[in-house]
Amino acid sequence: MNKLDTAIMQSKQSKPYYHKIILDLLVQLTTSGRYRSLTSFKQSGDKLTAEQKETLRRYTDSIILLLELGMAFHEIKQFLVSKKAV
Repeated sequence: MNKLDTAIMQSKQSKPYYHKIILDLLVQLTTSGRYRSLTSFKQSGDKLTAEQKETLRRYTDSIILLLELGMAFHEIKQFLVSKKAV
C-alpha cells in the first residue's frame, strides 16, 4: 500500500468513495482539466509528460499532508484549486 492509500484510509474524514474522488482530483489537477477522471485518462491512451509526473507527485504529497491535518475532501479541493489559480 502506498502513502496516499494509507493517508486516505487513516483520515477521520474518509468515506467509501474517497479513494476514487481523490484520484480523479489528481487527474484533473495534473492534466489541467483535460480529463475529469482516472478512467477517462486511461481510456485516452495518453501518457504523462515528465513535467506532469512532477506535478502529480507534488499534488499527491500535498493531499497526503492535508489529509493528515484532518481536512475533508471539499476543503482539500478548494485549497488546491485556489492555489493553482494563483
